[in-house]
Amino acid sequence: MTNQEFAPFSISCYEDGRFGLILGDFDHCYEIFDEFGYENGGYGWHGVAEALIRLKAPHLAKKINFDPEASMFAAHAKKRDDIKELAHLLRAAIDDEALLKTALEKADPELMD
Repeated sequence: MTNQEFAPFSISCYEDGRFGLILGDFDHCYEIFDEFGYENGGYGWHGVAEALIRLKAPHLAKKINFDPEASMFAAHAKKRDDIKELAHLLRAAIDDEALLKTALEKADPELMD
């Protein structure tokens, strides 16, 4: 698995054995976020990730933890496969405008700020 596979997201392994998914480059999809009145930042991608998990991968809901900031999206999990699955979902949202719009429509507004 290379980080290029999920670019602009990157996957890391922490010293405690958990795996992390990070996004700090928000140059992608900003027009779509703006269309929905949301900031394209760490909190916005948290909302997208949570919506995609609810819609496409509910089995991940209790396996993924989020720790976003305005300038960085961050998620972590105990298992690499869980983080990889989330990375695939988020990468798909970047590649598929309709999927990203669906996630933004279904996102919890409280997570987006």
